[in-house]
Amino acid sequence: MYSKLPLSFYLRKDVIRISKELLGKVLVTDIDGHITSGIITETEAYKAPEDKASHAYNNRRTPRTEIFYQEGGVGYVYL
Repeated sequence: MYSKLPLSFYLRKDVIRISKELLGKVLVTDIDGHITSGIITETEAYKAPEDKASHAYNNRRTPRTEIFYQEGGVGYVYL
């Protein structure tokens, strides 16, 4: 059985380390009783606002980038 990562895992400042440590972890969702899961095989880490590759570079704030300004433990999916 897998255990849930504590919030403190996501609140650390070293986003590169967090990104690396997420590799191989199992991501599970439970939406309206429908459980899905998958193994994390790829991650990306951006140190906004100074990272030019980040959608939030130079403190850019849009509805899409607001998630970058939240506390850790949330996901950002860019389609």
